[in-house]
Amino acid sequence: MGGAKAPPAKMKVEFDESKFGLLLFSRGRGRGHAVPDMAIVEELQKIRDDVEVRFVSYGTGAATLAERGYPVIDLGLPEANPALETIVLAAQVIGSLEPHLVVAHEEFAAMPAAKIFGLPTVMITDWFKEPNAYSMQTLGYADEVIFLGEPGGFEEPGQAKGRVRYVGQVMCDFEYSPADRARAREELGFEESAAVVLVLPGSWTEEKVPCCELILAAFDELPRENKALIWIAGADHEAISRRTEGMANVVVKESDWQIDRLMAASDAAITKSTRKTASELAYFGVPLIALTHGLNPIDDQAMRNRPSAHLMPAGEADGQALAREIEKALEQGISRETAGSGQPLRSGRRQAAELLAQQIANLNAS
Repeated sequence: MGGAKAPPAKMKVEFDESKFGLLLFSRGRGRGHAVPDMAIVEELQKIRDDVEVRFVSYGTGAATLAERGYPVIDLGLPEANPALETIVLAAQVIGSLEPHLVVAHEEFAAMPAAKIFGLPTVMITDWFKEPNAYSMQTLGYADEVIFLGEPGGFEEPGQAKGRVRYVGQVMCDFEYSPADRARAREELGFEESAAVVLVLPGSWTEEKVPCCELILAAFDELPRENKALIWIAGADHEAISRRTEGMANVVVKESDWQIDRLMAASDAAITKSTRKTASELAYFGVPLIALTHGLNPIDDQAMRNRPSAHLMPAGEADGQALAREIEKALEQGISRETAGSGQPLRSGRRQAAELLAQQIANLNAS
């Protein structure tokens, strides 16, 4: 076995000595961590201008942060990052930068790594699991846990009891709201009568969670003449584009930063059981079918608890069965009761930022 990986040269950065140095480890799998992390940091910097934030990530998370113009230390890890290698690299970065505070959004390795240097720590998460899990054991090294949700959905593990602060969901700023449905459809070229189905697989690739043939068969079976399928394919963009070449009314995109416009315009959605995407769709009142292979029990539990979602085992479904569920969703229609309801979009991020600001104030006073 070789020695520990040395930090790449692009890790060798320093904090401005006149500012409070905050190192934020943002989990790199998909965009679901980087997007709310950017929103929280944006709010934090409105509250305090004496804080310098350095992001640490990898994979899609690092690419997302860089795409939005944030300097990021890229650990160069795969999205399914090995725990031990992540601890070693996190410790190397922390030791090199010497921050005042280490924050991690579900990058659990950063908590024990920070405590090697005796640094204060904050964990951001939106789920808990059984206390003997590795992720939950690392919470014993978190001085505070910011939970992006409401109390009651998960039982707090003993390692975190008394230190959990609930702030509600954190979503990015949306240009479009549920009231902009007509505008969004007009801009995208959809007639009001069109049945628009949006596919948002998240970070689950076809190699890990194959659903392409199932979804295409269902769309073909869907008994609607005026219909459209929009697929945000991410890493599978090239393969899905080849597979759907020449198909009428099928649009495949790698990504779209105006995802709120697509959600506002859609009548139903299909995901691979991703809870954060489900929350955003619920804001727009869009019913969804969550295809699952049982690989993420946390996501599946969240889908069962969400009235607007139907959890469907992908391995047991065929095109006709999925088409029936899509048709049910289309007949159900946009939920006017839930669209745009709940906490204001900025509420969760503001509360999370205020908790971090209080931590910083306490540390500066000590």
